[in-house]
Amino acid sequence: MRRKDSDKERHILITAMKLFSSKNYNRTSMQEIADSCGISKGSLYVYFKSKEDLLLNILHYYFQYIEDQIMLVEQDESLSPKEKFTKEIEIKLGHYIENQEFYRLQGQEISGLSDKNIYRYLRQQNIAQVKWFEQYLINIYGNQIKPYAADGAFFFIGMIRQYMELIVLNQFPLHIKKVVRFLMIQIDLIIKGLLDHDVEPLMNENLWSLYLEEASEDKIHPLELIKQLKNQLKEESITQTLKEEAVQSLTILEQELMNMQPRSAILKGMLHNLESIDSLKDTRMKLADSLGMNE
Repeated sequence: MRRKDSDKERHILITAMKLFSSKNYNRTSMQEIADSCGISKGSLYVYFKSKEDLLLNILHYYFQYIEDQIMLVEQDESLSPKEKFTKEIEIKLGHYIENQEFYRLQGQEISGLSDKNIYRYLRQQNIAQVKWFEQYLINIYGNQIKPYAADGAFFFIGMIRQYMELIVLNQFPLHIKKVVRFLMIQIDLIIKGLLDHDVEPLMNENLWSLYLEEASEDKIHPLELIKQLKNQLKEESITQTLKEEAVQSLTILEQELMNMQPRSAILKGMLHNLESIDSLKDTRMKLADSLGMNE
């Protein structure tokens, strides 16, 4: 695309984003966007084929903008992992303050979209954000923190959100660098406390993988399959005793998967207990496959 066209596209994206943020996405028409940009509706469709296509391009534009800034820090080999982490958080928070309309847009109730790529893209960005925090905590504190890295990521994100609300919504005079320094001290103390007390992580491996699970028809987490089996049992015309035993086996399976190291003998035994109910076979086989216990 020529520079002139690129500038026009950027102008449309920023204008549309501000309108979506102030008026709500669902209440903003393509005609209003075209009028605000000083172009015809037909010209707007030359750049973007639909309002949903425009929304997806807005998301790509702003996320790529911050990613480009982050990459400059990543390429600075003179910085330690902790220094990079600190600088990159400052960039993220600065971006949040400077582009509040963009983040308000994400917070809107955007429903009924036919383009599922929008939901998928936002989900991927949320997951990428948490994984970024998780990986950096491991880079900074070493593999000893790995069992607690997911919990640490949630702690950090939660604290950031609270302080950002104070700065943006309540207009508290808190400087970003001061906030980030304070948060780094807090995360040091939290991680030291977790290691010193040998606390069992809340976000264990199975819950973490469930959180990271991509929405996909051919990829379902074991805990989701157990839920499906329990729902199937409610509709089954079998004896109450058999139904109760099956539910008990599924509950034991569920509890075992919550452990740091699920015992394969328990998993196999509980799966075996479900074999007498033929109608559960397909889902049971999927569960066995997801647990790496192909029958």
